[in-house]
Amino acid sequence: MKEYPVYPGEYTPMPEVEVLLEELKIPHKDSSAKPLVNMNECKDLFTIEVVVPGVRREEIFIHVHNNVLSIVVLHKDCVESKKEKLQIHEFDTECLERHILLPDNADTEFVSAKYREGILSLHIPKTHEPSKTYTNQIVVY
Repeated sequence: MKEYPVYPGEYTPMPEVEVLLEELKIPHKDSSAKPLVNMNECKDLFTIEVVVPGVRREEIFIHVHNNVLSIVVLHKDCVESKKEKLQIHEFDTECLERHILLPDNADTEFVSAKYREGILSLHIPKTHEPSKTYTNQIVVY
């Protein structure tokens, strides 16, 4: 079993979540939408806002590997609704996926994330030396 260091405690994904995340690695990029993102640089940190309406925070998975921030949303209710015959279906929020290359001075060890009213907000502190290579799972509050 993989271990993901986070503060406070450790994050251990459920087996069914691991299976869904593995399925996303299959090269069918057209099946996932890209959410809209705002990224700002402040004096001591970077802020990232991501639009992900209509999901629960438990459906948002964030991790950092080699300075690439990956945000994946697995909206389970939409998977079940696809079994129904839809007349018009113009938006699909089953799977949202976004990868953001972070600057070298981003401290990826201490990223914080919160989800409120359809907006995922991330705060990434800056560091004075180039960041180390971390693989970090981020918990959404």
